[in-house]
Amino acid sequence: MVAWSVALAAVGVLITRAAVGYVRRRPGGGAMRFWLLGLLALLPAWLVAFVALLGASPTGLPETGGAARAFVTSSAAALLGAILTDHAVRRLDASGGGDRPLTCWLLGVAALVPAWLLALLGLGWARP
Repeated sequence: MVAWSVALAAVGVLITRAAVGYVRRRPGGGAMRFWLLGLLALLPAWLVAFVALLGASPTGLPETGGAARAFVTSSAAALLGAILTDHAVRRLDASGGGDRPLTCWLLGVAALVPAWLLALLGLGWARP
């Protein structure tokens, strides 16, 4: 699952980075549309790693140990990253810096990097 997640991350980053140029030429939307593209870059990769943490346990939740901790901390990191970077993009947009699409896109990507890495780390712990 780690290889699939890394491959999805690479493809997502490449596709959404290319989409930034296309979306830039479209009117309206503001900085949030670039931030959302950044979120979409790593969302599939994080979801693959996150769901893989569930494993095949009968309860549908990870067993105790490293995978369980990674499951909780990864979901918390994803939520916290989205909240913090959303706030940063809104402040950037309000200050007139929202016309920097690459910065807003990078903030979107950065929102899920810690959560994705925690999920990948948890998958490493889950291996026998």
